[in-house]
Amino acid sequence: MSSWLWFLTVIPALGFLVFVHELGHFLTAIRMGIKVEEFGFGYPPRMVTLFHWKGVPVTLNWLPLGGFVRMAGEEDNFEVEGSLAAAPPWKKIPVMAAGAFMNLVAAVAIFAFVGMVGQPDEVGPLTIQRVDANSPAAQAGLRPGDVILSLNGQDIDSRRTLQEQLEPLLGQAVTLGIERQEPQTDGGSFQRTNNVTVTPRTRGQLGPNEGPLGITIEVPDDKVETVRYANRLNPLEAVLYGIQHTFMIFVQMLLGLGMLIGSLLGLSNTEIQGGIAGPVGIGRLTGEVARTGGLLKYLELTALISVNLALFNLLPIPALDGSRIVFALVEWVRRGKRVPPEKERMVHAIGMIALLGLMLIVTFSDVRNILLGLSPFGD
Repeated sequence: MSSWLWFLTVIPALGFLVFVHELGHFLTAIRMGIKVEEFGFGYPPRMVTLFHWKGVPVTLNWLPLGGFVRMAGEEDNFEVEGSLAAAPPWKKIPVMAAGAFMNLVAAVAIFAFVGMVGQPDEVGPLTIQRVDANSPAAQAGLRPGDVILSLNGQDIDSRRTLQEQLEPLLGQAVTLGIERQEPQTDGGSFQRTNNVTVTPRTRGQLGPNEGPLGITIEVPDDKVETVRYANRLNPLEAVLYGIQHTFMIFVQMLLGLGMLIGSLLGLSNTEIQGGIAGPVGIGRLTGEVARTGGLLKYLELTALISVNLALFNLLPIPALDGSRIVFALVEWVRRGKRVPPEKERMVHAIGMIALLGLMLIVTFSDVRNILLGLSPFGD
C-alpha cells in the first residue's frame, strides 16, 4: 500500500472519536430533557433519514467524519421550550461535559482491550538496526545487520526474550552469539557465526532514550515467523489498567499544557519538546503508526487522541465545550441571570473563527514538514 494511502487510517480513528463525543452530548441531552433536533452520522449534506428515536431524526450524511448533534437553542430560537439556552445550569453543564467524558470512556475501553490482548512480541531473526556511538555494543564491535542468536548460550528469538534474559545480568559481562554477513573478495558474502562479549549498562548508568546495550533491534517484516502475546490481563485487570492509564495520560497532558502556558507567559524556562499538529499532521502520524506498529499501536494512538480531544474540549476557549461550561457556571453564580444568548453566540462565533485560523496555520506547517521530509514523530 502506498504510504499516502496509510494517511487515510486517520478517518476511522477520528470519525469514531467524534461520533463517541457527539453521542455523549446526545444521550445526556435526552436524559436532561433538552430538545434535540437531529443526530447525524457523518456531516451534512444529508444522505437519508435512517429512523426516529424518541422523536429525534437520526440521519446519515455524506461526509464520513464522525457525527453531530443539533440541539434547540444553540444557534437561534433561544427561548423555545426545551432549548439548551433556556435550560438551567445544572442541566447545561452535564450536557456540555458529556462529550469529553465519553472520549475518556472510549480511551479506557481501548486501553482495556489492548491489555486483554497483551503485548505483541514478534518471533524471528533479531536483527540490529542501529548501534549508538560509544555504547557497550559499539565498544564490543557489534554492527548494524548483525543477528543476535543467543545470550550466554540461551537461544534468543525475539525482542522480549532478549530483554527478559538480559535484565538480571545488567552490569555483568555477557556473551552474545552473533550471525554476521562477511564480504568475500569476489564481491559476494557469506554468513559467519561468532561470540561477542559485552557488558550492558545498569539502570543507573542509562541516559535519556538509552538502552543497556545501546542498540536498536527488530525482526524484519518479511522474516517474522509468528507473534506471541505476553502480559495478558483478565477483564477486571484490563479495566483497571485502562482507567489508570487514561488518568495518567490525562494528568501528563494537563501538566504539559500548564508548562506550555507557563513558558509562553515567561513564567517557566522549561523547554517544550514537540509541537501542535493539525488534521494533516495527525493523519501522517496515524498512518505511520498503522503502517509500522500494527493494529494494537494504532488503537493505542487512537486512545491517546481521544484523551487529547477530551482535554482540549474542556478548555475555556470560545466555541469549545469548556467555554460553554464557563458561561453556565457564570449563570449559576449569578443565580440564574445568564449572559444574553445573542452575546454568547457572538463570543463562540469569534472563537470558532480564531480556531479555524489557527487550524489553517497549523495545516500549513504540517504540509511544510511533509515537503521538507521531516518525521511525523517530531524527531
